Amino acid sequence: MTTIVESESVHRIRNSALAEIQKTGIIGLRLADVAAGADVSVPLIYKYFGDRDGLIGDVLGDVIEKHFDEELSAIHELLGKVTAETVLDDVLPLMPKPDDEWRRERRWLRVEAKAAARELPELSRRISVAMGNVEAATAQLIEKARALSGNTSTVPARTLAWMIIAFSDGFTNNDLNEEPITNSDYEPLLRQLLATHVF
Repeated sequence: MTTIVESESVHRIRNSALAEIQKTGIIGLRLADVAAGADVSVPLIYKYFGDRDGLIGDVLGDVIEKHFDEELSAIHELLGKVTAETVLDDVLPLMPKPDDEWRRERRWLRVEAKAAARELPELSRRISVAMGNVEAATAQLIEKARALSGNTSTVPARTLAWMIIAFSDGFTNNDLNEEPITNSDYEPLLRQLLATHVF
């Protein structure tokens, strides 16, 4: 019975911490606010997570891994369906774009997590592994599409994969622009990129 209560408390602490990070950012995260949101004491947070950094590393590591795992699943699903008839329009929806609302919060959370990872080695390792898995699957998808389409681009698939990941997080810059580029502005570049280097 004690384990269930403890795991319930841990679950509430993680949810409260994530809500606080999304509301105030990592810099504004206060353990007292997390404790109040989880209806636990601050000492209980220390018991389970060691300290504020331990809580941040645990919560952000879990969320970032989950986000990358979802992307990985979508890539693997498409990878299983790629045939000689697969065309650019089949892959385009998978590509990150500036107006993707569901990705906006994720990319800002990634930026915060990467900033925190500079001081938290375990968080850095977790993000690195998760990104590496997505990069490897994306490169595999590119290579398979190239083999089927006969594309002879000399740009390594891994380089293209990392560029796509970098573009995704780089849209945080666009989020801050007074006149941001839109999906319709960005899509011609994606189409040209895929046509030149993949299909």
